[in-house]
Amino acid sequence: MREFFIYLITKEVAHSYYGKENKLFQLFFEEQRSTGISKTILQKQVSYITTILAVSQIEKHFWESLSGTHDWRVEGETYSLSCKDSTVHLELSDQYIHLYSIGNFEAETIIFEALRHYESYFLAMDYGERKYGWLSPFKLNMVYAT
Repeated sequence: MREFFIYLITKEVAHSYYGKENKLFQLFFEEQRSTGISKTILQKQVSYITTILAVSQIEKHFWESLSGTHDWRVEGETYSLSCKDSTVHLELSDQYIHLYSIGNFEAETIIFEALRHYESYFLAMDYGERKYGWLSPFKLNMVYAT
């Protein structure tokens, strides 16, 4: 089973830390593992660089994108997408999307693709495997002064 936490990063931070995603991962990883006063400080830092998720808009986007062509359903507070050899379960909060994936990568890829179409600055992190990456890699526009 794979487990991802997906955060919507502010545009400014995403552009500033493009290519330095390991630093963002380290911040989120430490925030997940810390306790006490350090957790409070790290939570404030994470809150500062992330965007609040509009859960109802994301739900609507998923229903419009997935319900007609895929086995997309809601079970209480959990959403799920099933494909032939894979299943994804999602829990939506205003801070992040928590995704569990079982089987091959098909259902996971469908969810990631739907999120790419919703917003460009989602950062997915698998803390257990210490993997991370942008769901929709973006190109920085470099402007050089003359």
